[in-house]
Amino acid sequence: MDLKTNHSGLNTTDLGFLKYLSGLAAQPAGDWDGFYRTFADGMNFGLRFQVAFSGYALVALARRTPAYRAPYVAALEALIEKMRHPDTWAYWFRGAAHQLETGNDRKNPGPLKSALEFTASRLGLGGSIPVDPCQQGNIQFSAHLASLLGFYEMLTADPRFDREGLTLTAASGGKTYDFHYTHTNLAEHIFGQMQDNHFGGACCEPGRAYAACNNHACISNLLHDHLHGTHLAEANRRWSDWIKNHMLTGGVKGGLPLPAPNGLLSVAYMPELHLPIPVSFNLTDAWGLAFMAAWDPDTARQIYPRFRKRLKTGPGETLYLGSLGPNESAEISTIGLNTAFAAVYAREMDDQPTYERILAWADQHLDPVEDETGARHYQAKPAPYVTALLALAGALPPEGGGLRSLLTWRPDFEAPYLAEVSAGTAVTIAEYDGETLYIELAGEPGRQVGLRFGNLTPATKLVIQGQPQEAVFLDSAAPVLQITLLTR
Repeated sequence: MDLKTNHSGLNTTDLGFLKYLSGLAAQPAGDWDGFYRTFADGMNFGLRFQVAFSGYALVALARRTPAYRAPYVAALEALIEKMRHPDTWAYWFRGAAHQLETGNDRKNPGPLKSALEFTASRLGLGGSIPVDPCQQGNIQFSAHLASLLGFYEMLTADPRFDREGLTLTAASGGKTYDFHYTHTNLAEHIFGQMQDNHFGGACCEPGRAYAACNNHACISNLLHDHLHGTHLAEANRRWSDWIKNHMLTGGVKGGLPLPAPNGLLSVAYMPELHLPIPVSFNLTDAWGLAFMAAWDPDTARQIYPRFRKRLKTGPGETLYLGSLGPNESAEISTIGLNTAFAAVYAREMDDQPTYERILAWADQHLDPVEDETGARHYQAKPAPYVTALLALAGALPPEGGGLRSLLTWRPDFEAPYLAEVSAGTAVTIAEYDGETLYIELAGEPGRQVGLRFGNLTPATKLVIQGQPQEAVFLDSAAPVLQITLLTR
């Protein structure tokens, strides 16, 4: 009798992405081998984005094996350590610390001067910005950190980042700076900025609120509400209305173009000038709209047909999202990164034919490789970022709505689960249906494999490799069990 779960689990490509992203995460926090080190870390290829989107991809992959969470938890915990490492937020800290050392600590420098000083701060030349990277106007870091903390608790039911928190530490000029946050006060800090600002969002840098970055503030709100019963996401509606009324070119229905007629979203709003920046980029359109689908799916769906028209046709009827040469030189965008965000958007919108054509283009043009261990990634820069987005897109359900549902999904922590498997063996299916725990493994045929289980009882039915199995209870008083079997 061949018993199998109805769910798809992980395929070989998913397993390759899992191995690659887990390997990046497993390095010591200050090691960045395999990450893309940009010459302008304050721009769009920064380490914070490579780390954060790797985490989001891993959570989406974890949902495919809900009764086996160990490798995803370990990788997500390691990515949080990387996120809090000072290398990840050095782009912000170096300019702020310089201003303290030189006494240049003006509170209200004015919108133009603020923007100019922030640009200078990216080069370490000073600027009037807070030294704490989570205090004000840096949701391009703080919202991603808050989201990773929320996803960790969602995947583990471990509240330690809310109970104990974490400390961001950096040194400059012989001084050490420590900034301590729990998940709750970090999320509330982001919410407070959204609530206090007249436009309903939060700034990513002084004088500029980007549509793309504010997605992650809204996602942070939803995650915290789901985990802690708060109502932070009530702030999301104001930001949605602001985008539709002030930053969306042509409005939801099209119509007359607003400030950026060649794109869909104004790249950012300048609150002190009360003006949207009259520029749009394919990157910020794709990012802004794909991840809007997680918290405002109706608006994202209304705009999708206009976005779909911006995709270009490549060889063999493949599809991609273009990038201008100057933007690539300045590391604002790449054709690979733009296209990867487009893949997430198409998948989220249940447009499977478009997603498959985008994926075909990526597999032809973004240099996918697989090493001898089975780890798979795209070599096109910035490789971890591009790979994480395409791994995320592939892990989302083809029927759409996966990003939004990911914010409310939680494993059943009372159900039987697979806690550990021998090294060198991959788990492609791990799922409990209320009666039976189904496990499928990938590994060398004929090899002995050890497994440990949690919450398993003698009454639990166990099906491994499609066949019923009997677990050996080494200690009836212990919650962890072990069984040895042959892979097929």
